[in-house]
Amino acid sequence: MNASRFLSLGVAALLVTFSPSLSAADGDAEWEKVSVAIQELKSPKQPPKSREEAVEFLKKGLHVFDAAVAEAMKVAPTNPARYDAALFETMVGRAREMAGVAAPAKPAVTLEEILKAEDAKPETKSEASFISVIQSLEKVEEAGGDTAAILAMAEKHLKDFPAEKRNRMVESKLKSIKASAELKTKPLDLKFTAVDGREVDLAKLQGKVVLIDFWATWCGPCVAELPNVLKAYTELHPKGFEIIGISLDSDKAKLEAFVKERGMEWPQFFDGLGWKNEISSKYGINSIPAMWLVNKKGMVVSTSARKELVENVTKLLAE
Repeated sequence: MNASRFLSLGVAALLVTFSPSLSAADGDAEWEKVSVAIQELKSPKQPPKSREEAVEFLKKGLHVFDAAVAEAMKVAPTNPARYDAALFETMVGRAREMAGVAAPAKPAVTLEEILKAEDAKPETKSEASFISVIQSLEKVEEAGGDTAAILAMAEKHLKDFPAEKRNRMVESKLKSIKASAELKTKPLDLKFTAVDGREVDLAKLQGKVVLIDFWATWCGPCVAELPNVLKAYTELHPKGFEIIGISLDSDKAKLEAFVKERGMEWPQFFDGLGWKNEISSKYGINSIPAMWLVNKKGMVVSTSARKELVENVTKLLAE
């Protein structure tokens, strides 16, 4: 993979989503240096030619950015440009991981401070609110938490900042989280005719533990996860473990060939609609792989079953 593609797929995809409008209010040239550092990270004058060069580029650029922010905060700590620099910082987590550059121990400005600041621009507050809400919603999706409070926070954001250009992401995650909460209130109703002609009815699988796997052949992380899924199926299928695949593919022949080649014996739902897949859309699935575990009573007990799959299925089989 060449360096420019490395950046586009990794870091640049995050950085270009944010366009700072740092100003040199009151003749403060230090904040202009911060702006230059950000622009260089986003659009290097001489793009790296290898992965190694890309990592070095990020390492150098992040050190320059950190130093510029630290100096600007010393010289002009009340300059409104600090808010935009703080927002940019929220975008570079993956870049820091790639380059091995830790974030400053204490952020110059927090998202909460931006939202309370009287001198922050409305668009800056909108951006800060969006980032805060998305981070909170992602934590709920991954590990639970005070779902009601975070959903209320998201609803408030949509009300307070209706013009935020990325509110569709908030709405999508809200739909997904609400659907997940609803799932756990009653047995899952799932019936369809699989791509190979088998009739699937989850109600008839009560007494077994079932993995619902939302995936696609074109999804790299899904394919990377497959060995773990196959291992779980091989070890635990004789003990009462089943898998139901929900394929977001649009090419039936490719799906059938892939399933046969990889030895995936479980049934697959396929309607050829990709991201508009009937079942995944119904439940607000907005990223894959997504794996749900259903217990012997037909209840969804986990909507993030990728970690420790064998161990978790074994526990459910013992219930």
